[in-house]
Amino acid sequence: MRKQKRRNIKFKTPKRYRLSLVNENGLNRIWTVKMGQKSLILLLSVAVLAVFSAGVMLISLSPLRTLLPGYLSGSERRHLLQVDAQADSLVRQMEIYGRYLDNVTAIMAGDVAPDSMMTVSGHNSVPDSAAMAALPDSVTLTGRGAAESEFVRMYSERENFILEDHQPLLAEAPLFVPPVRDAMVIAGDTPTVPMIEVTENVTGVYAINRGTVVDQYMDDDNRYVVIIQHPDGYLSRYSGLSRLYTRVGVSIDADSRIGQYKRDYNHPLQFELRRDGQALRPLDYIPF
Repeated sequence: MRKQKRRNIKFKTPKRYRLSLVNENGLNRIWTVKMGQKSLILLLSVAVLAVFSAGVMLISLSPLRTLLPGYLSGSERRHLLQVDAQADSLVRQMEIYGRYLDNVTAIMAGDVAPDSMMTVSGHNSVPDSAAMAALPDSVTLTGRGAAESEFVRMYSERENFILEDHQPLLAEAPLFVPPVRDAMVIAGDTPTVPMIEVTENVTGVYAINRGTVVDQYMDDDNRYVVIIQHPDGYLSRYSGLSRLYTRVGVSIDADSRIGQYKRDYNHPLQFELRRDGQALRPLDYIPF
């Protein structure tokens, strides 16, 4: 009889892993989970993907993305939006003035009569208030247009940054210059009267725009106060000055030096901006 060869049969058992929670005092097994090698790899992959997705959503859908390099701060974004709105308004005003000059040129050349300037065909005419209000992307005296309101809504939802709208005619505001140089301005508890901290012991104070000095006086703290009336109903007030370089009734240009301020923590420099008696937020109008 042939001798049968013995074969060593090896059984391959899959590797399994076990995670257990044991009470050290009583050595009791509280919780146990068993899984194979494939299950372990799948679980780790899902965990890593979940952590990565949570991190991406946390950064992209929250204000934490402002901490990323190259991302604009809130004040810079607000200033860029204001400059863009003002540029759009200026372009529209230039178009209106261009049409007006075309009409004046046509009248002086005798091509059109003055009383028919608005109705003559073949010449550009100055749009009336009804035509201006019907324009979808123009800044009108009635406030925001539909396109601008939709843009503000979409921007607020996407950036989690609310664009404040205390003044409907912000886009038509003049280009103001800062009243002081090299200063730190903080909104503080009263945004209409921001806190101005100058870096030098003595600094000059300048008019934010052309206008007329309507009043100046010395307050109870022996500090000077200057009030300037600007075009379009704007009024600026400078208080806490240590010296004056102007007088009542004088017409001044933008960026003209009206006085100086000597740094004193007990008597800070204050600045206020109003329009038609309504207090405005200077940080929304002036790029400090």
